[in-house]
Amino acid sequence: MLTLLLLGACVGRNVPPPDPMARFRPAMKPEFQSDLDTLGPVPVYAIEVEVAPDNAELRGSARVHVPNASKEPWTDVVFRLYPMLEQYGGYMQIQGIAVDGQPTTFIYISDNNAVQVDLTTPLAPGDAVDVEIAWSLLIPTWPDVATVYQLFGNSQDMTSLPLFYPSLAVFEDGPAPGTGSWWLETGSVRGDAAFNVAALFEVTATLASEQVPVTSGTLITSSAASPTQTRYVWVTGPSREFVLHMSPRFQSATQEAYGTRVTSYWMPGEEAAGRAALRDAIGALRIFSDRYGEYPFEDMRVAPAPISFRGMEYPQVSLLGIQLYSTYRDNLEILTAHEVAHQWWYQLVHNDPVNAPWLDEAIAEFSMKLYMDSLRGEDAADFLLYQRWQIPVEGIQADELDVAINQPVLNFASGRQYETIVYGKGALFYDAMRDRLGDRRFNRFWQDFLTAHRYGIVTEQDWLAAVKALDDPELVRLYERWVAGPRLSPTPAPSPTPEEGD
Repeated sequence: MLTLLLLGACVGRNVPPPDPMARFRPAMKPEFQSDLDTLGPVPVYAIEVEVAPDNAELRGSARVHVPNASKEPWTDVVFRLYPMLEQYGGYMQIQGIAVDGQPTTFIYISDNNAVQVDLTTPLAPGDAVDVEIAWSLLIPTWPDVATVYQLFGNSQDMTSLPLFYPSLAVFEDGPAPGTGSWWLETGSVRGDAAFNVAALFEVTATLASEQVPVTSGTLITSSAASPTQTRYVWVTGPSREFVLHMSPRFQSATQEAYGTRVTSYWMPGEEAAGRAALRDAIGALRIFSDRYGEYPFEDMRVAPAPISFRGMEYPQVSLLGIQLYSTYRDNLEILTAHEVAHQWWYQLVHNDPVNAPWLDEAIAEFSMKLYMDSLRGEDAADFLLYQRWQIPVEGIQADELDVAINQPVLNFASGRQYETIVYGKGALFYDAMRDRLGDRRFNRFWQDFLTAHRYGIVTEQDWLAAVKALDDPELVRLYERWVAGPRLSPTPAPSPTPEEGD
């Protein structure tokens, strides 16, 4: 008997502990699953939601594992309620909050677009708490016209629900102990408003069975929840947020590229454009994987959305304005390339989108030229540069509106000035930087930057340190002249200028 007991004890000691990352691994390509093991402490969301059959209301609950990765203790934890932003137009109400299983008090702050959760004991750096939240969300409905630009809500048989859950705010350490604070910027309709640390998500959503969902992450299961509802479960790798976008009318096609499933969705009658978006997304995935570093996730998706002729990036999802599939079809390819580039510069490497929008937008915009150069040739790429960036920038200069690129969104006087400076002038800066470095060193710069900051958040100081590490004073002068300075010299018009799409 003693021998058997000892043998049993030995066997027990040899059983490996449960893998805490097992449920998230399906979202990562096999060669990147080890990233989960070295990720460090990140928030982990377990979310359950049900969307009403008319898509007018959502009810949800979440358990969020919240680690304190800052340098100072927290007496409270803040969650952003992004649907409450004016530009989103939703209405979110918290039903109750518990910390480590105990109900706690909370207050709405920052014009009700955030909730401050009280902690009975300060949370020391390196420690963690589990926060449980229940909420309801009223989903707005917008006009059913193609010119509508709405990031959140119902329009044209589509429902867009980014950040439909309370999202842990970013805590920014200050220059001295005790001076850190929660990020509570609200942004504007001009730029992105969401700023998030990388987190892991397991999302269970019960939807009307007629709905075709487009989401972040990878689908694990789908099953009947009732005769008229389907329950889905998705998981993600390290992601900035989770988006739920859907329509009962979506059709789709899927192809594999570089080990990733790429799926394109479209509305009835727009199959040609939908399949073109699939082709363009696959091309961008391959080009940017070769130039910047391999895309680590199992899935990538592109779909139309009620955002007119513009685009919007979410983790593993590029939403393209419905007008790009028809009236503005000529812009579908380059906008797809821009949004796919954000899967590297916004998703893998993140930045403050309100106070430093140029950090991701300028390189995502310039990525269009890299895409065109690879697929259409140098003449087509130069034509894009001249038509899309140089002409508008020269117009801004002529109107004496040229300003520095590295400014907060709200510093720009108009949407025209913001887009021309941050996107157009920013792209021209990167064209000058690439000319200075050469194509190979330019690619290597971004590969090294991705390796150093994958799944992290960067500031302009991080970017500038990487530039200075190249030990080329001319690059710093280019930065001072283009990014921090107001003016630039015109670029000669390319000759000849090819037809767009050739």
